[in-house]
Amino acid sequence: MMIVSNTFTGVLLVASGLLASTDAATEFSATVYEGPKECDDSEKVKAGMHLTMHYTGTIDQTSETGEKGKKFDSSRDRGQTFDFQIGQGMVIPGWDKGLIGLCKGAKATLVIPPDMGYGASGAGADIPGGATLNFDVEVVDISDEGPPQPNLFAELDVDGDGKLTKEEIQAFFGQRGQEMPPEVWESEDKDKDGFVTWEEFGGPKGNAPPGSKDEL
Repeated sequence: MMIVSNTFTGVLLVASGLLASTDAATEFSATVYEGPKECDDSEKVKAGMHLTMHYTGTIDQTSETGEKGKKFDSSRDRGQTFDFQIGQGMVIPGWDKGLIGLCKGAKATLVIPPDMGYGASGAGADIPGGATLNFDVEVVDISDEGPPQPNLFAELDVDGDGKLTKEEIQAFFGQRGQEMPPEVWESEDKDKDGFVTWEEFGGPKGNAPPGSKDEL
């Protein structure tokens, strides 16, 4: 809810989470079911840390919309962790809140009401507006320093022209069996010229525009 393949999940989470604006029928909860519940501060998730996570996302049984129990995304199925910096708005609010205080190695269940998830807009065909979400998460690793920033922009820019078209972004989602939520394009194409430039792009994009000396 949107890094190479898993980074765009972070982008999707950000784009949709910013639009969250619906009343919650279910209260937020975060429950550790396996692994450490207490740990030293050095092993505890704090805002600003870089996390390596595994997760499986489903529609919660309490959700008023969507197919209860339906899985919509899983890093475990891809065999690739989801890496991001917490507390920076890179993920939906339910993640930024629910992971704080968890210990390295902990497995937990997050129940996230729509106002802390994808809101009234939803995200693609599997997450309708107003859905309450259930995330089974595992804190694989934590660090004060993150890895070098990946370049999702370069991966999306298939023709290498230094700008993204709607078709290129749609193709990326399509390769992963997903539809591109309309709000992703609306938020990325800031000047509404039909393209997303490196400067406009809100996802991981390396340290310099394509073709610049700093990129080399």
